[in-house]
Amino acid sequence: MTFREALIRAVLLLPMLGMGACATTATAPPPIAEDQELRDTDLDVLFATEFPVESKYEATQRAGDAWSKGDLDRALFFYVKALQFEPDDTDLLAIIGMIHSAQNNPRMAVRAYTRALNIDPLHVASLEKRGLLLLAHDEDERAAADLQKAVALNPALWRAQNGLGVLADKKGDHETAITYYDVAIEMVPNSAITLNNRGYSRYLLGDFELARTDLLKAATELGYEQAWVNLGVVYAAEGDYADAVEVFKNVLSQSESCNRAAEAAIANGDYAVAERLLERAISESPRYYPAAEENLAALRLRDHS
Repeated sequence: MTFREALIRAVLLLPMLGMGACATTATAPPPIAEDQELRDTDLDVLFATEFPVESKYEATQRAGDAWSKGDLDRALFFYVKALQFEPDDTDLLAIIGMIHSAQNNPRMAVRAYTRALNIDPLHVASLEKRGLLLLAHDEDERAAADLQKAVALNPALWRAQNGLGVLADKKGDHETAITYYDVAIEMVPNSAITLNNRGYSRYLLGDFELARTDLLKAATELGYEQAWVNLGVVYAAEGDYADAVEVFKNVLSQSESCNRAAEAAIANGDYAVAERLLERAISESPRYYPAAEENLAALRLRDHS
């Protein structure tokens, strides 16, 4: 795989989905399954001393109070209690899904959203949130179905629009991706993650000037760290390796910055520059830096082949 191909494949999807520029990708998590439980019932022992609730209203009040205090386990306990009074309340199910998502428990979150959608297939909040979770777990077909249905019902869902852009980028259809990002940015002009995504898509299409505009705003005005990395990639792709290193250094170490710029130089065929950058990366690293060592060894092997 070429360095450019690796960049295209790298996608950072949580919390709201953003294109990344790492040279490697993590192993995809297992597919999300659904079953019936909406919480870990083993946690109920923690709340055995709670007074019983007499109504849905009381349960939601106590859940909301717990949530406002950051006690998500207790909030979840009482929202599930509230659901027992009205099992078909899709809004409650969506809230339960949101709590599981906040607790980094996507499997349970998808269960809640799926139950809501079994009751009301047009429950927009559940469609959007389930779609985004599925996308984060590389279940692209299921994600696309949910997100497309969500924006058909409510085009103002900017996170869903951004998610559809990521899906298009993953297919290599960067022009279509940009149209989705345009819609999202029109609704939320200062969405750093969407500006980053659009900038990266523009870079992949070779529109470096517009890519820099988006990435500079996301990085310098909105403080989005991944945008600094992607901006450095743009400078390096243009052969401006010194500026690329300086841009990378906003979020990466000196050694990592030199190595990133060197990888771009290799992709550009600037092998002498790449060698100097790799030597600098190795010399300035406080410990053994295998990525730079391997890149340098491969580069020198190429020179002697």
